[in-house]
Amino acid sequence: MLGALIGDTVGSIYEFCNIKTTDFPLFSSGCSFTDDSVMTIAVADWLLHDPVRSQQGLEECLVKWGHKYPDESYGGAFYRWLFMPEFQSAFRDRDTETVDNIPSGVRHPYNSWGNGSAMRASACGWLAQSLEDALDLGRRSAMITHNHPEGIKGAQAVATAIYLARTGSTKAKIHQYIESTFGYDLSRDCDDIRPTYHFDVSCQGTLPAALAAFFDSHDFESAIRLAVSLGGDSDTIACITGAIAEAFYHEIPAAIVDEMHHRLPEEFWTIINEVYATVSKNYENSAKNATAPKPQSRITPDYISELRPNEVFVFGSNVRGMHYGGAAAFAVGRFGAIMGQGEGLQGRSYALPTMEGIENMRASVDRFIAFAQEHPELTFLVTPIGCGIAGYSPEDIAPLFVAAKTLDNVHLPESFWKYITE
Repeated sequence: MLGALIGDTVGSIYEFCNIKTTDFPLFSSGCSFTDDSVMTIAVADWLLHDPVRSQQGLEECLVKWGHKYPDESYGGAFYRWLFMPEFQSAFRDRDTETVDNIPSGVRHPYNSWGNGSAMRASACGWLAQSLEDALDLGRRSAMITHNHPEGIKGAQAVATAIYLARTGSTKAKIHQYIESTFGYDLSRDCDDIRPTYHFDVSCQGTLPAALAAFFDSHDFESAIRLAVSLGGDSDTIACITGAIAEAFYHEIPAAIVDEMHHRLPEEFWTIINEVYATVSKNYENSAKNATAPKPQSRITPDYISELRPNEVFVFGSNVRGMHYGGAAAFAVGRFGAIMGQGEGLQGRSYALPTMEGIENMRASVDRFIAFAQEHPELTFLVTPIGCGIAGYSPEDIAPLFVAAKTLDNVHLPESFWKYITE
């Protein structure tokens, strides 16, 4: 989800001063998060903390975060909805109540097809449990304000693209699904779009551009650069592109994450890390889940909220110990992982660096296995290391743990056992 906020921040200074090239400083002193980031955090807060995902709960989150950050260039209609609901009636569209179950009270949806619904929807894709769930959450996140069919469609397109990307779909599959489901013309690439593209706040004008930047990219940074280079509503385009690119590439360069750390409020990081912790159990490609025989008593649970006195949470991170996402962030928050310590036992957790290639990872895993042999009094719960932001599959990582097969105090993910026991 951080990818959305990075795109928004990088694109912020080019929104009204477009730059039609990928050759530009990624960050400058003028870069700052905008309304795109605030509302992305608000939707994530709603999904994390409202068990029934109600429209009332969503309204409360949007209002809470909007009022915390009132100066972030909200669009006119949304600004009235957020800060001056008593004036909405003067602008009310006669078709605004065509969607069932609109929220009660003063605020009401205003039939918008603007890209504000799409820009805030990334958490719907990260937290969805299925493609159908992504569609539903996208719809719910939009209709409280953007109840025009195009506004709803834009949020659903972002949510489903992210869900497909993070669960292992190819670019070709994502392209085919989005084009056939939502009717967007995705035939043009960035070089074709860029020369004539102009400021367009509609979902139907924004989504094809943002998706083209993702499809044309080769890594996370190139996706952001391509998105900004198209011009137009650059922060929103890059926000959407960045969200999808992070989900697909499973990696954001550490230097970019470091740069963002001082540009975002701490309460944003709390929500971001909570999202990563919630979905870390779902990072693996479901097509590779194990069904082969394995030691039933030594399978790491899909989700670990607490540890028994002798248990150690084993997670993947990086050599610099920047524990910002996924299970790493969870380890910091719950189990005593130490920022700046990239490997080894820390609190009730054990870090394994996963961002420096398989061979370096192999050496770290060997050291971990030796440590586990020396400490039979501890039980090590190995999470799907390397299968999240690092971008590896269980098939890549599982062979590194073959030597742990006979260690009764090392538990492995179910998906690892398939490749170890075959």
